[in-house]
Amino acid sequence: MLRFVRRVVEQQATRELALIDRWIPDEEQREAGQRAAVARKVRAADWLIQYGLSKTTVDAVHVGDCRAAKKSGGAGL
Repeated sequence: MLRFVRRVVEQQATRELALIDRWIPDEEQREAGQRAAVARKVRAADWLIQYGLSKTTVDAVHVGDCRAAKKSGGAGL
């Protein structure tokens, strides 16, 4: 009886290890994608210029991470 139980446990463990071995490359690929996305992330500009309605006059100059400039949508480089 113990030999039978051992075979069952061995089969289950083999199946589970095969499943984990299939997951490993998928997880490594996902992590590599996340690292690549972080590396591609664009650094915020140091300064943002907000133009007026005519697009020729400057209304304001904002620090690059200014939340007001991002909200207005009128800031450009």
